[in-house]
Amino acid sequence: MSYNVLALLIGWLIALAIFFGFIVLLRYIQHRERMALITKGINPNDGRRQRRSRGILRAGLITMMIGLSLTIGLYPLGFVLPSSFTATPFHLGPWLLPGLIPFGVGLALTCSYYLEQNIQSEEPEKPKVVSLDEHRKKEKRE
Repeated sequence: MSYNVLALLIGWLIALAIFFGFIVLLRYIQHRERMALITKGINPNDGRRQRRSRGILRAGLITMMIGLSLTIGLYPLGFVLPSSFTATPFHLGPWLLPGLIPFGVGLALTCSYYLEQNIQSEEPEKPKVVSLDEHRKKEKRE
């Protein structure tokens, strides 16, 4: 094996290790945040649903814009490549897939945010918590 291939493999392994390390770090930070909320007596699941749906919208918009940018950036390749590759109308071709795939994923995430929002609004409200004194007064009246 040549040194170039070995350097490439080591570079990919280092990039992969950094990526997985970042995921582990994020998971650890979420765990610490959750434990701190529990220590303070706050239910960590109360505000989680709304934050998650805003995160889906944000991720969808970011992914969709990256896909759109890649598609626009790769479109001129249709004019540069030989005519045997670009015989399609509007010079479209497989070189646009690296941009169209993230665009489709981002569009799906954005649509799921709006579809999930309608489902959440139809959920019944939480039951009202009644203090023990109010409950006893109500029982005495009945």
